[in-house]
Amino acid sequence: MRAIARISTLRRYSVISLAVSLCLACTFPARADDGAYDKKVLLARDGQTAPLLNWLQQRAQHAPLTESQVADWLQVSGWAGHDADVISLWRRYSPKMAIPTWGVAAAAQAYRNQQQWDVSLVLWDKARKMSPDDDDIRAGWVMTLADARHDKQALYEAQRLVRDAPSAYHYQLLAYAWRAQGKSRDSLLSLTLAWQNHQQGKAFKTDLLAAWDKNHIAFPALRLSRSMNISAAASRQLELKAAAVMVRNARTTTHGEAEHYVVADQVLARYDSLLAQWKNNPDAQADIRQARIDRLGALLTRQRFAEVTDEYQALTADGKPVPDYAKRWVASAWLAQMRPDKAHRLFNDVYKKVSPATLLPDDQQEMFYASIENEDFPAAKCEAERIIADSPYNTFHYGSPVPQPNDSWLNGRLLMSQYLQMANRLPEAEQYARHLARSGPGNQGLLINYASVLAARGLPRAAERELKLAEPLEPSNPELERQQAEVAMDLQEWRQMDLLTDDLVARNPDAPDIRQLERDRDLQNGYELRITGDKGISSDSPISGSHDFTLKTALYGPRIADHWRPFAGFNYATGEFDEGKGSNRDVLGGVEYTSRDNWAELGLSNRNFAGGNKLGVRFSGWHDVNDNWRIGGSAQRMSSETPLRALRNGITSNGGDLWVRWYQSERREYQLTLAPQWFSDGNTRMALNFTGKERLWTTPHFTLDFTPDISASSNSKTDTPYYNPKRDLAILPALSAEQILYRRYNTVWSQLFTAGLGTYVQKGEKNGAITTLGYGQRIQWNNQLDMDVMLTWDKRPYDGTREKNLGVAFDLNYRFGGH
Repeated sequence: MRAIARISTLRRYSVISLAVSLCLACTFPARADDGAYDKKVLLARDGQTAPLLNWLQQRAQHAPLTESQVADWLQVSGWAGHDADVISLWRRYSPKMAIPTWGVAAAAQAYRNQQQWDVSLVLWDKARKMSPDDDDIRAGWVMTLADARHDKQALYEAQRLVRDAPSAYHYQLLAYAWRAQGKSRDSLLSLTLAWQNHQQGKAFKTDLLAAWDKNHIAFPALRLSRSMNISAAASRQLELKAAAVMVRNARTTTHGEAEHYVVADQVLARYDSLLAQWKNNPDAQADIRQARIDRLGALLTRQRFAEVTDEYQALTADGKPVPDYAKRWVASAWLAQMRPDKAHRLFNDVYKKVSPATLLPDDQQEMFYASIENEDFPAAKCEAERIIADSPYNTFHYGSPVPQPNDSWLNGRLLMSQYLQMANRLPEAEQYARHLARSGPGNQGLLINYASVLAARGLPRAAERELKLAEPLEPSNPELERQQAEVAMDLQEWRQMDLLTDDLVARNPDAPDIRQLERDRDLQNGYELRITGDKGISSDSPISGSHDFTLKTALYGPRIADHWRPFAGFNYATGEFDEGKGSNRDVLGGVEYTSRDNWAELGLSNRNFAGGNKLGVRFSGWHDVNDNWRIGGSAQRMSSETPLRALRNGITSNGGDLWVRWYQSERREYQLTLAPQWFSDGNTRMALNFTGKERLWTTPHFTLDFTPDISASSNSKTDTPYYNPKRDLAILPALSAEQILYRRYNTVWSQLFTAGLGTYVQKGEKNGAITTLGYGQRIQWNNQLDMDVMLTWDKRPYDGTREKNLGVAFDLNYRFGGH
């Protein structure tokens, strides 16, 4: 299966092969020793590479190797598939000695296998100059040109070889150059010409079969094999390799969305057929296991992630190893199933065996995401920094003096931007992402990344503008549409959110991020239960009384006509005062309206207190001027803000509020509220409140905020049964901290701390200190449940006497249902 990732080294007459072996009998020079070395060489030719490799490694520790021995070491390591070792040996010895041709070719092949095309081309060119007439070296050079997408030069060189010597070997090389450009008809024509014009009986058929088979032209090879007398074992191997080519094709990202799954379904059907044919054949057990391993790649492409991991666990149950390429697929499946812990362990197991510099961009990204989704932020940062350090801004393609942009350079900086966002360093993330987006305005991915940072900072309109800039570049990009749907959700653009989500679901219903988006949309369109309350534990407040308890509930129904939601609820409050127990019960209902930039709610309630019922009406709403400014207000008949003690004594009130909020980002916001209230006993109260938040410290798992609170009020009457100072002022600077104890994607468990120390000024009374402390815990579960419980203690003066209050407050928001 390693052949899926690269072209194997073949014999000289196998035209599409890299032909690095140079016909083994001709590459090894005669030895002057007692023949032990030559015996190891013969074993290496037969595939037993370990004896010679072990001998060379031990010899190098005690005595210098000759140039020929170093070349042998390079070549045999290449036969064994140890590309990283070949590269390491080349870097160690090439500056010190003139390595013979076959060693240079082996190094060129190893770099080609690692897709380091430019270095490989330089070495192939060096080998060509050393052996200008060697067809194998010329073939390796041409195919590497084709792999590196130097299409014109690869085609020119292949056509020149055909023109100078029109052999089957050169025709197949020309077919490879055509196929690398995606021109399958031209490739097939070249192979046909090789077959028609250069037939040499059964021996040629065998050679052509080997060339097609070894170089992944699997289906012609399979059809040709059926006209030949080959063994059942060889036939099974051809079937496996043909299916493996289908796996590779299915995983090729250049396919369109529909074709991507069609190819995957075809290869899965093929594997099902093969496994059914071979299941009762005792000689085919090894082939059955190989088919099951290779099938994992098709399952992953088809996004049947649970089947990938289940099959992997079944394959490893007997203790037999699974190749690294398959482990990588399994790790990707674990990551898609939101099991980053398992993915992280498996990726580390795969990649710890290779040098980080040899990892492909996709491998580097997988390592980064596995680390950051596993909450291993230091490892994710190191991975992004390593990519940046190893990636120059420009690269130079072989034979061209013109610098070319380096994708790895950009990839490293994009990952660093995402690390800053995930590590809660949002100001740095925004600056970083903005610089990238403005430096590459034609790169849609950079604009989408910048928009995601803006959305994370609570700036959906700014994010929407960036996505609009990105839209003309590729309007149907799924990542663009997904981000647009999330921003539409933040902006209450429900119709737009539905259209985008429906389109994504129709195109790719199995993608994990699209399934999550659909779930979030359905929750937004479903039911929502809100419950808040508090219970006094030890309190004698003149406002709430002793043994106090309040409960507020509301159940919102599914969205109607995109904008409307009905709701119903029940509120209850009770407390004991000097004059007796007071209680209030509200049964309420109404409708909520939401649209872009606006929210409004109209509710009716039946208030039962002091032995009677009263009808209450409440209207409230707000309007977003932009991302930074919001204005709102409310008006109430039979106000819910009436103190319970006033209701206990038969006093009601009407009132409302006007407020304005300035929001800079998640790190800074302030709000000013003016709230008049008119009591039925003739008292008029005016209250003014100023609150804010300033972020002081942030780490990936901890935040500390400064939360100032200044409130003042005045009353026209003071001889009332409820607490009613003529004028008062409370200044309470406080700190609020949150520490994340556990986080896995959208499920978060955290603990909360609050502390404040301020002063209270009341007309006609001595000033007194206000002290507050609080501790609580909060659970957020998959965007569906948000619940917290907070134990609070405060000590503050009322009419000159400081009172202690100990209580617990709770809050729950639960979404369910939906379509």
